[in-house]
Amino acid sequence: MNRFAVLTAAALTATAALTGVASAQAYNTGDYARATLVKLVPSADVSGLTNAEAVAVLQAANAETGRTNAKETASSMIRDFTN
Repeated sequence: MNRFAVLTAAALTATAALTGVASAQAYNTGDYARATLVKLVPSADVSGLTNAEAVAVLQAANAETGRTNAKETASSMIRDFTN
């Protein structure tokens, strides 16, 4: 019975640690998206984008075929979100 309690406590601790990492992931994902968008569209001001907006723009740009299309899509969406 003691072994079961120890294993349960270890499982709960691991779950709590993983949940904490997952909740912190959104901020890192937004930062990654902004950094990638700056490389794609250097003239764009991505600082005004929320994390969700930055990720949405990056996903739309990644769905495009060709760098020129991706750049135009990203630029257009950034303009729409920041105006």
